[in-house]
Amino acid sequence: MIDLHVHTWRCRHAVGTAEEYVRAAAERGVSVLGFTEHLPLAPALAAEVPGAEGYAMPESELADYIAEVREAAEVGRRLGVEVLCGVEVDLVPVALEHARSSLQAVAFDVVLGSVHFIDGWAFDDPARTGEYDRWDTTVLWERYFADLAAAAETGIADVMAHADLIKKFCRVPPGPLDSLYRETARVLAGTGVAVEVNTAGLRKPCREIYPGRELLRELARAGVPVTVGSDAHDPSEVGFAAEAARTALADAGYRSVLVYRGRVPEEVPLHAW
Repeated sequence: MIDLHVHTWRCRHAVGTAEEYVRAAAERGVSVLGFTEHLPLAPALAAEVPGAEGYAMPESELADYIAEVREAAEVGRRLGVEVLCGVEVDLVPVALEHARSSLQAVAFDVVLGSVHFIDGWAFDDPARTGEYDRWDTTVLWERYFADLAAAAETGIADVMAHADLIKKFCRVPPGPLDSLYRETARVLAGTGVAVEVNTAGLRKPCREIYPGRELLRELARAGVPVTVGSDAHDPSEVGFAAEAARTALADAGYRSVLVYRGRVPEEVPLHAW
C-alpha cells in the first residue's frame, strides 16, 4: 500500500511524530509512506492570512523536520516501511518565489502543490467558512480552478494535491461542472503534473474523495497521472480508505499510480499497491 501525503505535529494542525506515523503505517500494511509537511509559508503570504501560524511549520523547523523524517526512515527500514521525505507547497502567486528558493536548498522526494488560500482567505479552515457567503458559488469555483491550473503551470510541483478542495464544505455550484472539469484536466495534462487521489475528503463534510468521480474521469481521459494519499493529520489516519481510492481509480480508468523518489516518478500497477 502507498500513502504519499501525511502531516505531523509540526504543521500546527496535526498530531503525532514521524516515528508514530511510521509505526502506524507498518501496522496497516503501508509499504511506502511519504511525509509531506507544509512548507513554511512565504512571509508575504503569511502577512495577509489571519492565523497563518497555524497552517504550516515555521521556517526555523524545516531542518528539524527533515532530520526527524530521516530518523523515522531508520525505524521504517526495520519495520518494512519505505519512508520518503516530501513537502506540500502553497502555490498562490505571492508565494511562488519563496517556494522556488526554498526548494532549491533541499532534495525532497516529492513536492505536492496546493491551493488553500484565495486572496488571503483560508477557505478550507472550518473556522473561516463565513467567507463563503460573500461569494457567488459559481464564480468562486471558477476562481479556485483557475488558481489550481495556474499553480500547476508554474512547474514547481510534481503533484497537485486535493484538486477539488473547494468542495470541502459542500458549497457547490448549481449548474453542471463538466466544462470546468474538462478544461482543468486539459490544462493539467499539458503541464505534466500528476494529481493526487486524496481520501481525506471522505472524513470531511463533502464525504467524497478528492477529486470526485466526474473530475477524476476527466483527468483519466486527458492522460493526467495520479498518486495516492490519505492526507493524514493523525497516525490513526495513515492509509485511510485505501480500498476506496483503488476502486475510484479503477472506475475512472486508471491502471497505475506514481511513486516519487528524488522527484523522479515510478509507475506502480494499480493491483500492486
